[in-house]
Amino acid sequence: MFWIIKNAECKMRNAEYKGESLPLTSSANAFSATPSPKGLRPLKSPFLILFFFFSLSLYALPSAKEIRDLKLQPRSEIFFTQTENCYALEIEGISPSQISMELPELPLGVRFISSKKEEFISKDGMRGTLISLWFTFSDSGESRLSPLLVRINGKNHYIEFEPVLVYENPNLISPDLEITFENKKFRTEKDGRKFLTVSPGEKIIFTLALRYGTQVLAFKWNIPKDSIFNESERFEFANGGQKITQFTNENKNLARFEWQILKEGEYSLPEITVTALSYNGSKKILSLPPDIRIIVKGVPIGEKRPGGIKTDIFESAFEKPDEETGLTKKSSPTRKECQELAAQSRLSFFDKLFSRKYGIFTGGIVSSVPEENSNAKFFEGGKKVRITEDAGEWVFIENEEFSGWVKSENLIKIK
Repeated sequence: MFWIIKNAECKMRNAEYKGESLPLTSSANAFSATPSPKGLRPLKSPFLILFFFFSLSLYALPSAKEIRDLKLQPRSEIFFTQTENCYALEIEGISPSQISMELPELPLGVRFISSKKEEFISKDGMRGTLISLWFTFSDSGESRLSPLLVRINGKNHYIEFEPVLVYENPNLISPDLEITFENKKFRTEKDGRKFLTVSPGEKIIFTLALRYGTQVLAFKWNIPKDSIFNESERFEFANGGQKITQFTNENKNLARFEWQILKEGEYSLPEITVTALSYNGSKKILSLPPDIRIIVKGVPIGEKRPGGIKTDIFESAFEKPDEETGLTKKSSPTRKECQELAAQSRLSFFDKLFSRKYGIFTGGIVSSVPEENSNAKFFEGGKKVRITEDAGEWVFIENEEFSGWVKSENLIKIK
């Protein structure tokens, strides 16, 4: 373009020197009528001139403030240990040849793998440079890297890394169970053991959750001794129909339990077993942590304290008696009627396969512990119950209405 303008100026000067006059034409016509030197072609259209200047505008230089506001962003939402993780930086208006960079000093456990500079075009049609940096992390937790030195046309700029949380690689860890107590707090000893102190009969409410597992394959639990134990709620994920396909660090709730320990002593957590799939596809059998202990001591719920003050009765298991020393009785079917009911009942194939025992309760006292004169309640007979434990003359039974210890003579087993 410079040559075209210069050539036109020369032509006008030669005409004035020779006394000639030039016809009045547009600048485009004047330029197109100008002869070109050998090997060069003049621009014959103003549209070509416009395209030339437009192509120069594709690399519009960013301002100093725009560069200061840039940050190296994590390419993925979650970073994992022991695998390559990428940061990315987009700089519009700068070509890759105009950029060089220097890495900062990296903290322990962070290792640089590789980098790459390449040209990209933004959604607005602007050309620029995409910088990609790959690192590995050996430890989980928050990662904050020092700023990256980026040199643009010889001028230094320090670009910050966005802080990220690095999680343990799920392919390298096993699922585990987590337990959350809703109404109690632990006391932690120096050796790491945790203790929870309650009174006999005091209700303990806790929620069981699965972490780092993709699917539940099996879920079962046994009733602890000297306890009233109830699964008050089971969440959908515990049934095994759902499967996690993408990593999440959130716990998946399985079930909610209510537990009352009726005798003083030191107890471990209930026997709960969960079979789950890990992220790498392996099957794991999980149980509750053994370092949590329950200490039961003090005046039992429902008994008189010194001074005649009573505590609350076992609200979820027993009702208050009508009289201070008596038991509220209800009418029950006769023993003969219960025998006929047991004879009409049959164990299913799966009951026999898994050795499940059932019987017909004939009515009588249901105790919190297998002892005479313990906290008790009279329940009517004719109820089908499941037998979970047999201790000589005492049998632990349960159904939807109640659970506890009964005399074996008050139970007719279903065969």
